[in-house]
Amino acid sequence: MFDRGCSRYDLMRTFLKKENVIAIISGRAGQNITPHLDWNLISVSNTLSDANYNEAGKYSVKTIQKRFGTWNNALQKAGIEITVQQNISDKELFENIEEVWISLGRQPKYDEIKKPLSKYSTGPYDKRFGSFRKALEAFVEFINSENDQNREIEKTEPKESSSETIQESEIIFKHKTKRIPSERVKVQVLMRDGNKCKLCGITLTGENIHFDHILAWSKGGETVLENLQVLCATHNLAKGNLEYDTK
Repeated sequence: MFDRGCSRYDLMRTFLKKENVIAIISGRAGQNITPHLDWNLISVSNTLSDANYNEAGKYSVKTIQKRFGTWNNALQKAGIEITVQQNISDKELFENIEEVWISLGRQPKYDEIKKPLSKYSTGPYDKRFGSFRKALEAFVEFINSENDQNREIEKTEPKESSSETIQESEIIFKHKTKRIPSERVKVQVLMRDGNKCKLCGITLTGENIHFDHILAWSKGGETVLENLQVLCATHNLAKGNLEYDTK
């Protein structure tokens, strides 16, 4: 128990490390806690926004930012969870949508953009694009705007071959794309075809989604949107190098 005869400054100096200046009077559900001398409530919160700290903290947010450079740096020093990321790039926001889209196998909904599924909340999207719907529209433009990195020719070391190791009937394909589709291409396939197996129609999510080469990779098929389809694990394994007309 704290000695109520001590000043608040003495308590802060005694019980907190020098760099751990983000000490607050933590809120309790259903209560409006003000910075009065209720020492039983002083603790380092698991989560803390700059607005909350301004209401209950000993120092101003500007002082914290001056001391540590940024608010998030101060939270990190204090071991407090960073709930609001700052200076997030458009690319990082789009890559997060990619991950969520692939995990769900479909377009994410507004109320699904939260942990643990999403790295960020809808807040950064609303602030950056005006709304989550507009963020999705910008994301679609981003996905379709550039040629994917899979179109880059793979850099492979030339290998010496001989008639002893390669049969005359064996065809060697030099691919222009990587075998595994990128996250961007996966999203393009899901946007085009949805998350149902093209052969049996079962709905798929997460790791159950298999992105299959229509013309097998071993037969020269490239990892491009036109040559990819969604299959379930069962049909992907059963198909192997065979070709099916799924139209």
